[in-house]
Amino acid sequence: MQNTHTLRDHIRSVTTKTFKYSPIALCLAAATSSVNVQAQENGPTATQDTAQYERVIVTSRKRSESMNDVPISINVVGEDLIENLGAVDFTDLLGVVPSLTAYENGPGRTRLSIRGVANGGGNDNDTQNQETVGIYLDEIPISMGGMNPELALFDLKRVEVLRGPQGTLFGAGSMTGTVRLVSNDPDLSKFEGKYELSASKIEHGSNNKSVKALVNVPIIDNELAVRVSGYYLDNGGYIDNSLTGEKNLNDGLSKGAKLSALYIPTNELSVEFSYIHHDYSDDGRPVDIDSTPLFVRDYPSFDGFDDTMDIANLTLTYDLDWAELTSSSSYFDRSIVNPRSLDLLFESALPPGVSPHELIDFTDSEVFVQELRLASTTDSDLQWTVGAYADKKDVFYENTFPVPGADAILGVPSSAFGAPEDHLFYGFDDLTVKTYALFGELYYDIGDLSITAGLRYFNWEQEIEFYQSGLFNGEANSDTRPKGKVDGYNPKLNVSYHLNRDNLIYAQAAKGFRYGGINGAIPESVCADELAQVERDGGDTRFFDPDEIWNYEVGVKGSDTQGTVSYNATYFHIDWSDMQTSRSFECGFGFKENVGDATSKGVELEVTVKPLDGLVLSAGGAYINTTLDADVPNLDAQKGDAAPFVPEISFTTSAEYSTELNKDLEGFGWVNVQYTDDRSTEFSEQNSNYRKMDAYTVANMRLGIRFSGYEISLFANNMFDDDGVVRAIGRPPFDPPASIRVTPRTIGMTFRGGF
Repeated sequence: MQNTHTLRDHIRSVTTKTFKYSPIALCLAAATSSVNVQAQENGPTATQDTAQYERVIVTSRKRSESMNDVPISINVVGEDLIENLGAVDFTDLLGVVPSLTAYENGPGRTRLSIRGVANGGGNDNDTQNQETVGIYLDEIPISMGGMNPELALFDLKRVEVLRGPQGTLFGAGSMTGTVRLVSNDPDLSKFEGKYELSASKIEHGSNNKSVKALVNVPIIDNELAVRVSGYYLDNGGYIDNSLTGEKNLNDGLSKGAKLSALYIPTNELSVEFSYIHHDYSDDGRPVDIDSTPLFVRDYPSFDGFDDTMDIANLTLTYDLDWAELTSSSSYFDRSIVNPRSLDLLFESALPPGVSPHELIDFTDSEVFVQELRLASTTDSDLQWTVGAYADKKDVFYENTFPVPGADAILGVPSSAFGAPEDHLFYGFDDLTVKTYALFGELYYDIGDLSITAGLRYFNWEQEIEFYQSGLFNGEANSDTRPKGKVDGYNPKLNVSYHLNRDNLIYAQAAKGFRYGGINGAIPESVCADELAQVERDGGDTRFFDPDEIWNYEVGVKGSDTQGTVSYNATYFHIDWSDMQTSRSFECGFGFKENVGDATSKGVELEVTVKPLDGLVLSAGGAYINTTLDADVPNLDAQKGDAAPFVPEISFTTSAEYSTELNKDLEGFGWVNVQYTDDRSTEFSEQNSNYRKMDAYTVANMRLGIRFSGYEISLFANNMFDDDGVVRAIGRPPFDPPASIRVTPRTIGMTFRGGF
């Protein structure tokens, strides 16, 4: 690696030379050079040379590299596409990233999946939900089972979606892939700001309004800078309650702020600190009852959502001249209030006047994460990254069913069943999880051939205390659960070959995994027969084990020599064993178990073409076929049944054109179409909860002008007002037939400026 006297001069060449960048070098580059963002994300214009085009930098392997040199399937959503989409959170990116799908249950209650590794529903708040897709904000892991946080996508450099197991570097939560939200770093040399105002109208609903702003302030030139950003999003609603007369009940409010600071006292040391506070609340889930007209429901009970989180990170990077030593320390605190309507279940079971009929769940999570890693930086054919990881997660979850006056009306005190006054059910989980891991990857070049080998050792421990009580539990119980524990190894092998400097082919075999967990007790007083059947079948309702996949893939990626055509194509085959599946009892309780194996196979393809100066055409899609390998009686499913919530075919295509109208004015236009194929809610039509979701198509557009550092644009999202279903609901007697749909046509205006 270069010595400290020439480091700043060397990094000025980042747009004209191919080499692996250290984190410190990239930070210093921000202070000494200007990189064209449009070129990074969308390739060169007619005036840009091929060398500059190559500088699409990603950090998918925890080292900064050109995307064309990383032999894995990566989709990069740049800042331009985020702004064109008007994306509020990562859920808005689902339609533009091939293979990325989700089980959606409203903002902040989304469970991601990649490459068809999905098996349906389950309770949002279940503390035993284990994610298959890891979500990272810079260095900070923020994924959380079925309650993934959805931070506003503002002041992001890009979103990297890494498809395929990322367990070697990112751990158990990245069983099938990782989503990385990469923020803009503070600029050490430039005082600057940016702001955005937007307003729009939702068809069948109310208005959206948003304000976003940031300011970057160098405190010590080329040494210390702070960056402060904030957002206020007043999201309109479009669901009406025909019973209560409430209009647009699913409106929501999202607000937050971020402070980041970058300090580089010497060429060897970089110190970066960030702190984020985020609040979200709404007045109801975006659920309608599949009636005419649409977007209407008749639940009397409130099911709004409140979500508050604080996220902090301190990252220290030190240049040892032969390697970069990085320490990342993160803290994540989140509090959720998540009511759920049970009107259908209790409308006939309770006497008139007993209301409301809603569970109110409270979840408090506190997570500490520490990672220490060392990455080589020498100019050698052998490169490597090694590290150690540890985290501690404390989760306290209360599941309550308060019904004011219930004790008097029913004539039975809740205390007789161990519950607080006027509680038909009360329970809690007090969960502590500790993990640590050692990991490493080696990268060896033999001419144009590169070999990557990775291995992660993991150790996981879980302890849980729980209590369940109330009339609908039949009794009070708090059976002691032994500690859960598992350890093992997670390997990866990748071989790639550079056909030339712009194109490579690769093959990879990698294991993905996620941890198991401990189920709460199922009350024998109300579920005796079903519990007895499980016992007769040799099952155990107390625990469920880890499940894992083996992912095999071959791919090709690259561009032509002028950067006018770029592409990425991958074929994958996944063997999924010991699937973690939620099993529901008729008594209203359930548990997780490991039943069944499945195979997922498919193709991902992305192409970008620049046929004319100012015109960019892009398309991407995926074919995914995920089916059971054998009959699974507990799911009423048979061999060959397709996985729920996974479209067999999905694609997106877009066109963007910009042109100089005069010397001071630029015009631009963008149009995007997204197609999602049929899906189902269960593996088998024989399952009583099975529902089919038809294919749908969403079209978006944006037209605008740029002048003197300002931008004004008009946009239409879902401009043909498709009412496609993203999640069908139907689990009698707990949930009536209903749907969560694509947000109706939204038309508005955005104004952006900077200084």
